[in-house]
Amino acid sequence: MFTFRTSITLAVMTFVVALAGLLIAIQARSLRAATHEAASAFMDSASTKSLGRLQGELNAIASLVNVLATSSSVADSNERSETGRAIPLFKAALQEMPQMDSIYAGFDNGAWLQVRRTSSLSEDQRDRLRAPASAEFAISLIRPTPAGDLPMRRVFQDRQGNEVGEIDLWNYGYDGRKRSWYWQTLRSDRPYVSAPYLSFSIDAPVITVSAPLRGKVPGVLAADLKLDTFSAFVQAQRPGQNGTVMIFDQAGSLIAHPEFTGLVESAMTHPSQSQLPSIDEINSGMVASVVRRSHNRDHNEGLIRDEDGQGYLFRLTKFTLGEGYNGSILLLAAEDDFVQNVRRLQFTGLILAIVVGAAFVPLVWMFGSTMSHSLKRITAQAGQLQMLAEPSLTPVTSYIREIHELGSTVNLAQRAIWSFAHFVPKEIVRGLIDNSISTTLGGVKQEITLVFTDVQGFTTIAEAADPDGLMRQTSRYFSVMTDAFLTEGGTVDKFIGDAVMVFWNAPHPQPDHVARACRATLAAKAAGERLNVEFAAEGLTPFVTRFGIHVGEAVVGNVGSSERMNYTALGNTVNLAARLEGLNKQVGTTVLASEDVYLRVRDQFEFKAFDAVIAKGMTKETRIFELVGASA
Repeated sequence: MFTFRTSITLAVMTFVVALAGLLIAIQARSLRAATHEAASAFMDSASTKSLGRLQGELNAIASLVNVLATSSSVADSNERSETGRAIPLFKAALQEMPQMDSIYAGFDNGAWLQVRRTSSLSEDQRDRLRAPASAEFAISLIRPTPAGDLPMRRVFQDRQGNEVGEIDLWNYGYDGRKRSWYWQTLRSDRPYVSAPYLSFSIDAPVITVSAPLRGKVPGVLAADLKLDTFSAFVQAQRPGQNGTVMIFDQAGSLIAHPEFTGLVESAMTHPSQSQLPSIDEINSGMVASVVRRSHNRDHNEGLIRDEDGQGYLFRLTKFTLGEGYNGSILLLAAEDDFVQNVRRLQFTGLILAIVVGAAFVPLVWMFGSTMSHSLKRITAQAGQLQMLAEPSLTPVTSYIREIHELGSTVNLAQRAIWSFAHFVPKEIVRGLIDNSISTTLGGVKQEITLVFTDVQGFTTIAEAADPDGLMRQTSRYFSVMTDAFLTEGGTVDKFIGDAVMVFWNAPHPQPDHVARACRATLAAKAAGERLNVEFAAEGLTPFVTRFGIHVGEAVVGNVGSSERMNYTALGNTVNLAARLEGLNKQVGTTVLASEDVYLRVRDQFEFKAFDAVIAKGMTKETRIFELVGASA
């Protein structure tokens, strides 16, 4: 026979040959890791460029806004006109910083001045402003009337500053004081970066950078950064041909997206959606999955697959745009953009591994099946230990020494426990096996129901009977009694000569233990009567059985010595149950129960009451009842 170690070694050596084929897959995995590093480097570059561009433009605009907010041309008067000194200043700022869409100032009396470059607008946006084709700048002025109206005049100028058009909008409906950039800036009294929103005049997504005026009149100076052109720049930095870059703020509003223009148009034409596209509206696909798994995390990266199984590396990182205003950048990079031959190598390696592995499958299968069959049989025998099932005649055998010895040991243990269960109540044996019953001396006080039995005139019967025949007759009698008690879950504690001691509610709880004891007693009585018919037919003396039933508290546990102990019950409850059995002779009955038993189950069984008596060895009177039968 082989040893278990030798058998396992042979199996491992067999599998080593098959594992050699997996080296190709390991090589492909290494190449794949290299592609991931390359993709990660591209994502680093795209993130740096995109965020650098956004933060750089916002910082530059913020610096300009802070400077202009202190200019006397803007901050010393809220009287605005087409010839005011602020207009050339705003035009120069726009020329200096082409990333700005417009620059404007709002005052607390409702006055407003905006200078916007029109040459960078789309045709639709120019149409919204009604800008002539030759217009380079649109100058919008709101001068409040004494009645509080806010009419707007929009003047268009060409590159040289010549007026090329003019319109008056008497009910334009714009009040800068109600815009969030205005009151947020005044409330905080410091520079402010707004969340993305749609521009009032051209319906274009913008971010506003604003600062409070530091002059003679209260107000706010602000400039807009258009996001549609910024999205185009960001997408140009995408990692790989099929990569994607998205930027959104802490509220979910998109700042940059590869389909930003289309999303804005969709949001504007669907009233059920938010005014500006939000990352939350992308509720399916890889983007939604990445956003969900990155919830409340400042940084998260990994691998995700689309519906077609294409792998994408993702990275989502949070960043700060301004004081109290944060955003996140999400990058997706397709694996196929950074790998050339990895998939082909992976496929080749997989085929080789399958071919090599398949060559050893029959041998490994037979070897494993033999071991598995033996171990399953041993496991089944071990499971039968707790069930106290009858042991099999032959142990499990195997060519492997350790399994062979294990099979013999389990079979021996099964036989030992099976034999042990014939001398000790099976419930006790099960409790010892599953450790629910302690093996230390001592007990606990608990309520149990006890039944004591005794054969009337057994001593006289024994004196006249053949000893061997009496032993067989007594064994038949005990078998009948025991079956009745075990059927109702009783614990047969001991046989005392011709008597039997049984209790319920230990070692395991039985809520209906009193009723169980009564049913078992009636069943044992009926079984004994049937057995006596057989005894009479065989010429044997019948065994007339008397029963005593009592319920109460007793000490239940292990009594004896450390070398030999017995699981039993002790106490006055036990003594009274035994005395009740003896009182049957005095009152001429066969089944007597205590008042405690009667009160517990009087609605389930029929009883006949007797006068109170003082049982032998007791000092108090005890009311006794004859158990007649079950209630109809």
